[in-house]
Amino acid sequence: MAKINILVAIDDPDWSSILVHTLFNVINKENSKIILLNVLETTPTEKEYFYRNPEKFISQEAKKAKFAYIENFLEINNFDYSFIFEEGDAADHIVNTAKNLKIDMVVVGSHNKKIFERLFLGSVAYKVLRLSPCSVLIVSSKYHIHNVRKKEFNVLLAVNGSEPSLDAARELGDIIDTKRAKVYVLNARIPAYDMIPPESQVFVDIDKLNEEAMHVSQEMLDKAAKILEEKGLSSIEKLSLCGKPAPVILDYAERNPIDLIVMGSLGKKDVTRLLLGSTSAKVTERSEVPVLVIKKV
Repeated sequence: MAKINILVAIDDPDWSSILVHTLFNVINKENSKIILLNVLETTPTEKEYFYRNPEKFISQEAKKAKFAYIENFLEINNFDYSFIFEEGDAADHIVNTAKNLKIDMVVVGSHNKKIFERLFLGSVAYKVLRLSPCSVLIVSSKYHIHNVRKKEFNVLLAVNGSEPSLDAARELGDIIDTKRAKVYVLNARIPAYDMIPPESQVFVDIDKLNEEAMHVSQEMLDKAAKILEEKGLSSIEKLSLCGKPAPVILDYAERNPIDLIVMGSLGKKDVTRLLLGSTSAKVTERSEVPVLVIKKV
């Protein structure tokens, strides 16, 4: 079976180490190839300045030496990896490299910028999430991990019955180490009271609607769990919780030892939904736990 190509966008050496250790904890390294990409961000104006004042380039070269720890870590743990250094706009280089090298998953750090900064000033993680042709793993700057490979790690897979969420279940089995993973498959069902206008609730059997919603939720969970089992995952727990999807996902991840949140995406067609505030956008914006948004290529 062909290896999964993973592009890791690195800048600050310390934070880049967290990105690599996050991968180390969850992926199947025998089935993965890692490409480390470091982009020195410059504008046309800066280039002219650098030609006259090369200190920043010297500083960049010094920074490269600090990445030696990451290389050493990957070598010791027998990872198949390579290193790329580029200059220019970070988001553009990440997206273009993902396209050119047929990358299966991009890993990028997020500074958890506020909504105004994210929409109007922009962030590398947000641009990559919108424009990447493949799945994106976003690791928050608030996330901390030790470089110890856990005996077992916990994945929270959010499903809603849509084809993208089922695609996420299929693709997940190819990315993570299925032998060590325990997957919690979660479906958040919206309470009937939130769907029925107050003036109409007296004419509706709310208990019956909630019962039907539970039945539908269980069917979604069973379908996703079956896909995961076919991918070789044996430790699976199904969760049908009541509430709006994003808050339910975030609350569960905060209250339980979750190492990775996984969600599906509509890919390029999902750009509008992300801008308007879809569940995936809300979760990636607020989660301190790494979030993998799976796009079917």
